[in-house]
Parts: sequence; C-alpha cells; structure tokens
Amino acid sequence: MVPGERENREDFTRPAGGLGLWESWLDDSTAPRPWSGAWSGAIRFSRGSPRSLAVAGQARDYISQRASLGAVAICIGAWPGGEAIVRGARQGFSLLQPLPAEMVALLLLLLLVPLLLFLAAPHIRKMLSSGVCTSTVQLPGKVVVVTGANTGIGKETAKELAQRGARVYIACRDVQKGELVAREIQSSTGNQQVLVRKLDLADTKSIRAFAEDFSAEEKHLHILINNAGVMMCPYSKTADGFEMHMGVNHLGHFLLTHLLLAKLKESAPSRVINVSSLAHHLGRIYFHNLQGEKFYNAGLAYCHSKLANILFTRELARRLKGSGVTAYSVHPGTVNSELIRHSALMRWMWRLFSFFIKTPQQGAQTSLYCALTEGLESLSGNHFSDCHLAWVSAQARNETIGRRLWDVSCDLLGLPTD
Repeated sequence: MVPGERENREDFTRPAGGLGLWESWLDDSTAPRPWSGAWSGAIRFSRGSPRSLAVAGQARDYISQRASLGAVAICIGAWPGGEAIVRGARQGFSLLQPLPAEMVALLLLLLLVPLLLFLAAPHIRKMLSSGVCTSTVQLPGKVVVVTGANTGIGKETAKELAQRGARVYIACRDVQKGELVAREIQSSTGNQQVLVRKLDLADTKSIRAFAEDFSAEEKHLHILINNAGVMMCPYSKTADGFEMHMGVNHLGHFLLTHLLLAKLKESAPSRVINVSSLAHHLGRIYFHNLQGEKFYNAGLAYCHSKLANILFTRELARRLKGSGVTAYSVHPGTVNSELIRHSALMRWMWRLFSFFIKTPQQGAQTSLYCALTEGLESLSGNHFSDCHLAWVSAQARNETIGRRLWDVSCDLLGLPTD
C-alpha cells in the first residue's frame, strides 16, 4: 500500500465460473457492489496498478477483459469460485448506476437514426424519382456551352443536349479529360459536334481567352450553362487573388457571362442557367470580407458563393428584361460528384448515405429543364429545384444586395457597371 492510501475490503460469495461487472470508489464509506451473482474473495484497491485486474490463489481457468473509456475502466472477469480477486482502478462503472446523459443521448441517436431513415426512405425515393425533364425539344443548329462538363452533372447535361442534336462545347480546365468525355458522348449519341475548349475559371486570362476564341469560332450561342464549381476548398486564392469559392463559382462565371452576352443577345431567344445550391440559405455576402481574408470557413465560403449565384441570376434577368435573353438558377440536389473531393468528411457522408443521394444524371435534370422547357420566359430570374419553382432565402431576394454585388463584381473584374 502507498502511504496514506485507503483500502476497502468486502467479501461476497458467488458460484464458480460466474461473470461479474462491478463499481468501486476510493471512499472508505462505500463498498464495491456486484451487479449479478455474488462474489467470494476480497476486492482491493491498489493505486500503484490502476485499471488492473488479477486473480490470486490457485486459479485454474479464468478470462479477463478490460476496456477503458477515458477515465472510466470497465473490467469483466470469470474465475473459479472461492478465489481471491484483486482489482485496482481509479474509477469504475456499474450497470446499477444511471447512465451518463451523453451516453443516453448517443444510444437514443443510434436507435432513432435508423428508424427515421426507414420512415423517410419512401419520401426520399420519391424525391429522387421526381424532377425529371420531360421536354421533347430537339436542338439541331443550336450552340451550347457547358462549363465543367468533363465530369458529374455537367457531363450528363452535355450528353443529353448532344443527344438532342446541339453543337456542344465542353468548357473545362482539364482538356485531356474533356477529350475523353467528348469521345464518349460522340460514341453514345452519334453526335460528332461535341467540342472541348480550355477554360480555367480560376484565371481571368483563361476566361477571356476562351470567350475571344469562342466568339471568333461561333456566330451564335443559344444556351450557356454555368455549371462548374468548387466546394469546401482549403483557403486558397485564384490567379487574380480572389478567394477560390467566390472566384470560381461566382466571379469566374460572372465574367464569362458578360463576355458572351453579345452572342447571347444576337442569338435570342437564348438562356443562361447558373447552377446554385440549397446551401445558399446559409450564405451571406460580407462585402468587407468578400475574399475571406478576415475570417474563413470552407463550408460557409461555398454557401456564400452559391448565394452570389442566385443574386447574380436575379440581377442579370432584371437587366436583360426585353432582350430575349433569360436567366435561371437551379439547385441540382444532393449529388454524388467530384465536387466533394476536397472534404474527407463529405466523402465519408456521401458513401454512408449513398442510397439517398442523386446520381449525376438525376442532378442534371433541373438544368436541362431550364434549358429546354418552352414557356419559361416569364419566369426569368427565378430559382428551380427538381424541375419546379423553388423558394430562396431573404438574402437572395434582397435587390439592394444584388445590385451592390453586381457593381462590386464589375469593379473587381474591370467591367463597366451598366
């Protein structure tokens, strides 16, 4: 015994071969209490060997297991009857005692989550099977640009538009991957007018070069789908010093759209579709911290950029009213795509809930709906989800913020504000 250490000793009787789980304290006034069976022998605290379990005497066969949970030690053992049992522990655990609130909450959560998922599964499956673009419009002679069409939703969007006879430009950063996708689409649709052009939305020089080359190559542009994006990137900046989410998701497409507006107007009726997200509800436009230099959170930065997409769409529609060019923003749904490549947590969650997540083909349906459905002109500036009108946040409906964001974006990109 260590000098000054107190010892508790209590005798119990139990049948041989029994199992026991007990609780003990370093308090002279409280003796260990078994939760099942009865013990024979002495239980002794030994501060020199905390969380230890041993069998004293002529033990023939025994099993001992120990599990530590932070400061809690759980020991379970089975020994021949009549032997002395020595256990040292600083803290113990007993099934006779009420469970900690945190453990109760965890157990309830583990029980409730499967139940809730089971109950919600029919509604989720209905959601995944709804929102299908049923338009039969064909696009021979039409010219379409889809950004980020070398993967995911953009790829499926480009494929469907090519299937309908459009001349489709895959505008992407990875040209080699884009060429592979173009050949795949050409093979599956029989449409050889699927072209790949370099476009890096994180570099305004690349955006301007793409727009200049496209304008020289094509006389018309009927549909522009601003689909490319980044999500939950560690803090980084574009080639022009913009925070990556705001720079790629908003400013890059803002500049591209402006540079192609002349072609869109000449080709009217024409459409601009901006892929946003339900995540815009968590977004805010902090004009004093637009580049995330004062404070930064990767998840919120994505939300802010998606809010900017909707504000841009609404202001663009207002400014283009009567021009024959209409604009729409869309929420594609929760889609299994490469957009989550920067977040290990999101990849894990996507795998865990893969049954409830849309495929890229399903995610492309609302973009296709806004690009193809006849009679949407009067709904220019609106937001769509699952091929239906969708509600947007109060921030997204704020015209003052929308106009200011337009002006600030023009200043950052060196564009005229009118």
